[in-house]
Amino acid sequence: MNISELSGEYVRDYALAMTGIEDFPYEKLTGKVIAVDGESVFMKTAVCLNLLALNDDKDISIKVVMIGEGSEISDKFTDREDFSIVPHGSIKRCDFIIYTGVCGMELSGTSAEYCRITHNASRTASAAADCCGRFILLSDYRIYAKTERGVVISENEDGFIPFADNGNMVQMTVAAVEAIFSSYAKQFGLKTVILRSGILLGAGAEIPKNFTDEIFDAVSKGESISLPNSRNKYSFTYLNDVFYALLHALFVFRENRIYNIVSKNATLSIGMLSSLIYDIFPDLTNIELLPCEDDPHYGVAMNDAMAVNAGYEPQFDMSEAIQLCIKSRQSDEPFGYGDSHEGKMVDIQDVLFGYLLEVDRICRKHNIKYFLGGGTLLGAVRHGGFIPWDDDADIMMLREDYDKFLAVAQSELPKGLTLQTSKTDKYCHYPFAKIRIDSTMFATKYSKTHEGMNNGMAFDIFAHDKTADSHIGQTLHVQFTLLIRSMIFNKWNKRKIDNKKKFQSFVANILKVIFPIRLSEWIQYKIFKMFKHNKNAKYLYDGMGRNVRNGAFPKYYLDEVIYVNINGHDFPIPKEYDKYLTYLYGDYKQLPPASRRRTSHSIVQLDMSEYSEFTPKL
Repeated sequence: MNISELSGEYVRDYALAMTGIEDFPYEKLTGKVIAVDGESVFMKTAVCLNLLALNDDKDISIKVVMIGEGSEISDKFTDREDFSIVPHGSIKRCDFIIYTGVCGMELSGTSAEYCRITHNASRTASAAADCCGRFILLSDYRIYAKTERGVVISENEDGFIPFADNGNMVQMTVAAVEAIFSSYAKQFGLKTVILRSGILLGAGAEIPKNFTDEIFDAVSKGESISLPNSRNKYSFTYLNDVFYALLHALFVFRENRIYNIVSKNATLSIGMLSSLIYDIFPDLTNIELLPCEDDPHYGVAMNDAMAVNAGYEPQFDMSEAIQLCIKSRQSDEPFGYGDSHEGKMVDIQDVLFGYLLEVDRICRKHNIKYFLGGGTLLGAVRHGGFIPWDDDADIMMLREDYDKFLAVAQSELPKGLTLQTSKTDKYCHYPFAKIRIDSTMFATKYSKTHEGMNNGMAFDIFAHDKTADSHIGQTLHVQFTLLIRSMIFNKWNKRKIDNKKKFQSFVANILKVIFPIRLSEWIQYKIFKMFKHNKNAKYLYDGMGRNVRNGAFPKYYLDEVIYVNINGHDFPIPKEYDKYLTYLYGDYKQLPPASRRRTSHSIVQLDMSEYSEFTPKL
């Protein structure tokens, strides 16, 4: 069974968390044996699911071993060759042991519980000292106990533990588990990394209840709730960020170190949290903050600079975590973020539809064959329109149609729209064409640095070129394309090339300096069209687009056109759309994990000008 086949979109979301980091060197985990143990069956299972998902998605052949008791979910995967459940004491040798400890587990704070948990931790630590290369312990904020108001606590600092505080048994249990593994690290050289989360949040996850559950439950139902107006701040960690941090702990974080793991913008007071919830769900939020003399002790404010400086970047913003936690309580409707692009997503998609109509008019007039492409094609097939979280639109053409379109487009476009290529805009070095709205601004962190370039709202147009019939010829064609595109992009953005291969990167950086960017672009277009004279070519490739790494696909996928109706207008798609979309995305009918339904672009400057109330006309 594949992990992506799990039922429940929120379960599937946290189970696939580790697969979601771009440019992460997953190949370093190839063939590793990773054992997982801990007190919480849920957390053990969730970690195992993430590791198995890496095998499914990255094909890296990790051997995953769950120690001790399994779960209803984990039992479904025991027929997989890469997964097994074994009793304690049966692990002989492994590369890593992940011990989930009491992170994600509700504690009663009794002495009996303390003895049981520390006994189990000692057993695992003894086994780890004998058989594993690196040990990772999951812990949490409860080790810090109570801090003074205004204090943001770092890894090697302690909170204040009043002797009369009945809750200090919980802190003692968390601290004792950490101390056991720290002592083994010192005495036996056990290479240990400890990760401490903040207050855990997780849609659909079996994690300890905390004061936010009352808030999220009330808001999801539109009910009122009263809370003490605490002056303290508390750090929160969305569950998926724990799994991202685990990946870094395997071989990025330094051994024998402790790292606080906190989500983005996720250290808040109750007042700040309430205000943020109101901003997202104003019609459902009715939170009354009551004055209080003694601040409640819900958690602590944590400094996560050590993890961030080590290269770890949390993936979740607190506003995203809030939406996931509240919407997961509301209905069975597919999840989607509601505040994308300053609330202008519908307006943006109206403009994109207007673009489609205009391009369709030009292509019909000049008998130019084109197809909806990329995410626009996927949206048309899967959603009957745009993907709800998609903020751009693409069309694709064969090379001869693309060249024909470029020859007539500018004269056909209405006033205020500009055809942008590397030839029409000297500041632009994209390998494909765009149509821009001149009076608008739609700039990413990278594109805004090119101030001379037209950064208006854009519509992308790609050419698919012929490639070799042989596998080796296709591979070389793709590699030459990637090399020249990398040289141009990184020279343009004044960045060093790093494709994770030292020799190739070294050569590419030398060539980048030697070749002027215009010469590189001339070479790039020659590479794109290297096989244009092959009249009997059987394969095409997406040399201009992000799918170039997918390699070649059969030319007949784009031979015939059929039409799909979007908002009352028929647009062309490939007759073999199923095969083409499978080539692009694999199981394209499956929605991406809930938390990854983010917009395509991280826009830092958005100005729609008069198009903010644009209505497309058929």
